[in-house]
Amino acid sequence: MLSRVFHFFAGILIAGMAMSSAAVAAEFEITPFIGYTGGGDFNDTQTGGSLSFDDTSSYGIMLDFKQAEDSWIELYFSRQQTRLRADQGLFVGTPLFDVDIEYYHLGGTYGAASGMVRPFVVGTVGATRMDPKEAGLQSETKFSLSLGGGARFYLTKHVGLRLDARWFGTFIGGSGSVFCSGGACLVEVQGDVLSQFTANAGVILAF
Repeated sequence: MLSRVFHFFAGILIAGMAMSSAAVAAEFEITPFIGYTGGGDFNDTQTGGSLSFDDTSSYGIMLDFKQAEDSWIELYFSRQQTRLRADQGLFVGTPLFDVDIEYYHLGGTYGAASGMVRPFVVGTVGATRMDPKEAGLQSETKFSLSLGGGARFYLTKHVGLRLDARWFGTFIGGSGSVFCSGGACLVEVQGDVLSQFTANAGVILAF
């Protein structure tokens, strides 16, 4: 797996360096990335225990459109393939089912306008989609936002590396049912915000 990921990003770097002779300033960036995502806890009012998602790897893509020298509009997509587990109660550590967590966000970055290393802050809003892999269970889509920061490292005008870290907050809305099938729901949730944290590393292709 790691070997395939290495060769994938090596290929992107080579392709980006092949474009480095162009003299025009970049107006658009594509950044495929891999990351690591952790956090995400529920309080289950049916059992009195807590549930959490496993910390796992994630991946996705960022599309950035320049608005000014120091600001970019950003489209962000990521997917984490994880598992929901019981952390407290009778079945501690028991895996319940696999879940894909996807973020579909729109926002922007603001930061340094020049230099090889360009730190930035980022904020986005959008939707979180939690898709259980247990047969018959319905997916859940909730409003969410993110805040974070990072840095771009430009190797040439058209290729670079990007590192960032973000907090994602998904609004549950106090209480309610999730992961339902035919009117029956597995989890009765109590809480306002589901928090996750992610760290990403990607390859910038600038056009």
